[in-house]
Amino acid sequence: RHGKECGCGDTGTMWVSDQIDRAGLSSLNTKTSHGVEAALRPRCELGDASQWLETDDDEQALLHVPFKEAINLKSVSMASFGDATPRVVKLFTGQVGGFDEVEDMEADEEFEMPVPDQPGDTFEHEIRSDKFRQARSVTLFIENNHGGETTKVGWLGFKGERTLIKFGIVENAEYETRPEGQLFEGGHVSDRQKMI
Repeated sequence: RHGKECGCGDTGTMWVSDQIDRAGLSSLNTKTSHGVEAALRPRCELGDASQWLETDDDEQALLHVPFKEAINLKSVSMASFGDATPRVVKLFTGQVGGFDEVEDMEADEEFEMPVPDQPGDTFEHEIRSDKFRQARSVTLFIENNHGGETTKVGWLGFKGERTLIKFGIVENAEYETRPEGQLFEGGHVSDRQKMI
């Protein structure tokens, strides 16, 4: 769909841009025209300098990225933007309420991006925590940057493995129940054995 260099159609570990639920994306303290959507592009659009994420009031940003299906996340990548490049980035599984909440939480994983040699350099962090297996969503807290008034991310991407576990409402499902205390061969079901 995006070209062979994207890896979107590969099996195993791949860029998972097509598995992102874009209708559910959200970001706090980002400019209206430069929110998380602008940075979350397919790998083949990495070089598009017309789009980037930028914070609004200060250097911090809170980004929530949901997926259409459970993903075993393997890495997160960001394209640098000079001294506006993120420095400390904290990752959380699921959605976090806001800045007050996230600052008091222990991150599921944390990494520090180095000072870039030149704008546009891409940094990839390999995710080590098992908490990001079968992830329904991930929240990124950009805590600070390398000295810029605002933080900018030229591109944001995730690598992972698809699990094919879909999310949504189950329709046309039939369930069979067993009356409480139904007799089995050998006697009644004990209270300990009853399913609650």
